[in-house]
Amino acid sequence: MGRLAPPDVIASALSGNELAVEALVAAIWPRCFRLATMVTGDRGLAEDAAQEACVVVYRKIRRLRRVDAFDAWLYRIIMHESARVRRRSGGVAERTDRADQAMVRDGTVPIDVWRALARLTPDLRAVIVLFYFHDLKGEEIAAALRISHGAVRARLSRARDILRALLGDYECEGHKAELKVQTYAV
Repeated sequence: MGRLAPPDVIASALSGNELAVEALVAAIWPRCFRLATMVTGDRGLAEDAAQEACVVVYRKIRRLRRVDAFDAWLYRIIMHESARVRRRSGGVAERTDRADQAMVRDGTVPIDVWRALARLTPDLRAVIVLFYFHDLKGEEIAAALRISHGAVRARLSRARDILRALLGDYECEGHKAELKVQTYAV
């Protein structure tokens, strides 16, 4: 995945330019919402999490020291706010039919995969989303979730096992597809 925001906008925002901070928040909103939706499985919760993440960025961007640290910082904020709104909502388990409507679809991932992702626990879904949909490395996921690298690897392994079981007989466009999960160095 590319940068979450243009480096020049981030640099201007870091220097205290109020218009740049507003432009930065506008630039990150769609990706914040998309990630929060994928992680929470609920559009309403995702909207709350994304809004809260943008508020945190707006208030605290001047505390960030380096432009290149912005993406990791923002991922950490989004993941924290997603977990917080999920807890605040009572931690009600998502129903698969609601999750179907909630997931942000980009046309490349079939609905069966979204349904399978919705059946994962929030912790397992978070590492899968960050690893496969946001192309983060294990160390980056560990930093974003504030867990150890070993915990990331364990969660990825458990999530892959569950997805393999859920999608074992998966058929795509009339052709039976064998689920092959490539193991990457995490």
